[in-house]
Amino acid sequence: MKALSFLGLGNYQATTYQYQGIACETQFFAEALPRFFPGLERILLFITPQVRQHANFATLQQRLGDLLHPVHIPDGHSEKDLWEIFDRLTGEISERDRVLFDITNSYRSLPFLVFLAAAFLRTARSIEVAGVLYGAYEARDANNRSPVFDLTPFISLLDWLTATNRFVETGDGQALADLLRKGMPSGQQMGHDLEARTLGRNLSSASEAIRSISLALRLSRPLETMQSAAQLAATLQQAMPGVLSNARPFALLAEQINAEYGQFALEEPEAAGSLLEDLRRQLVMIDWYLNRRHVIQAATLAREWVISLLAWKLGADMFDYEKGRSQVETALNNSVEKQKARPQVRQKSRYDAQLDALEEIDMIRRLWSRLREIRNDIAHCGMRRSPKPAHLLKQKVEAVYPELLQLASLYLSAETLT
Repeated sequence: MKALSFLGLGNYQATTYQYQGIACETQFFAEALPRFFPGLERILLFITPQVRQHANFATLQQRLGDLLHPVHIPDGHSEKDLWEIFDRLTGEISERDRVLFDITNSYRSLPFLVFLAAAFLRTARSIEVAGVLYGAYEARDANNRSPVFDLTPFISLLDWLTATNRFVETGDGQALADLLRKGMPSGQQMGHDLEARTLGRNLSSASEAIRSISLALRLSRPLETMQSAAQLAATLQQAMPGVLSNARPFALLAEQINAEYGQFALEEPEAAGSLLEDLRRQLVMIDWYLNRRHVIQAATLAREWVISLLAWKLGADMFDYEKGRSQVETALNNSVEKQKARPQVRQKSRYDAQLDALEEIDMIRRLWSRLREIRNDIAHCGMRRSPKPAHLLKQKVEAVYPELLQLASLYLSAETLT
């Protein structure tokens, strides 16, 4: 294991640093590192030219001997210097190293650079962060004993932010679900502690709901998305007290997550009394897809939403493919076909007459024709003559959404659309 540490020109005073039951009296925190971490193989001490000539360095080098390896850095008086320091920090670390970061005697912007370097190295070189330590001399007690703060959890804030942003912006919740799983108490704790067991169950439920929402959105499963979003909202409300103390970063971001996916939440989307809300949420979901450039999902759901809306309008079962959806889809195809010079209606539908009698049938035919063309172009992956270029196909899908809103305004109540 390697340690990254710093030394300045200060008049450091001796104190007894205490970390996880181990005490070490010294004026230089770096000297305590081998005591706290017996497996430490090397301490990389980052020093400026002035520190290199100072008595602080000579004393510390004498005490640590071959364990100490000085790394020269500039003073940090310019942006160029800061980038050079960052390069020196990261350049000393190899793939999959186990690294301890000590910021006790760092100065000016160095703590910030250390945190960024630690976060960068975890991703770029898959390092294991053994700890980010700060010997809090200013927090010493009356007996001159100074606590050592482990700031490692604050690095994980970047993980939580990145994972949450990915979930909110793209719908991919895998990384966030994994972080929640890691925050669960151990099996041993949950086996003996009711509070730990409750927390573990809640974090597991939240993780599973996020996984389900993520997968359902990617596979265009609106009903499953609604049910998982409802489960997540309920779980977050129930789990928040325990989450605040055991997965605090998630607690801070939960409101953002709930706001993003709470708009889809519906416990029983197939219930008779929920059909209007089901249709409204699907329309919101199409808009969500479009805003995130998920063109395929938006087009696929838009086509099915038209069938669902007309099934509801015509009194068909929108969840029964054979007797409901299939019949409505056939009626739509027949209505479009009848407008051709030589129509070829191969199969009649029980809803042919009802559909053609709708006042808005001309608008519905145009919309359905466009959706059918878009869907076929997408489904064939451009492997046909004269496929639409990707950017034009995207524009076509986006242009359809206002027409869906217009159709919804005619058939769904104003209260439902607000």
